[in-house]
Amino acid sequence: MSKKARPFIDTLRDLEGGHLLDELTGVQHGLVDSIRHTNKPGELTIKLTYKPDGSGQMTVKADVKCKEPTLQRGTSLFFMTPEGNLTRKDPRHLISLSGR
Repeated sequence: MSKKARPFIDTLRDLEGGHLLDELTGVQHGLVDSIRHTNKPGELTIKLTYKPDGSGQMTVKADVKCKEPTLQRGTSLFFMTPEGNLTRKDPRHLISLSGR
């Protein structure tokens, strides 16, 4: 007679008293939202570590990692002044206007 395996989702549902599934739901929702906004891929990793604890017991530790896509940051153009400062206005243009 073969052993009937307990469905994995049942074990997952019991981890951390159900809080792990709640966390995963929130993480997945945020990840999908970021993917929708950026149109870039993301990643959700669930790592379960199983450790025998003697007397027929087993501890299971969950680790959740999420890599959300981000929008590429833009750049800003600045001009250097003769004094070594940065400004958004071209100092050469200001000098030519004041010299008129």
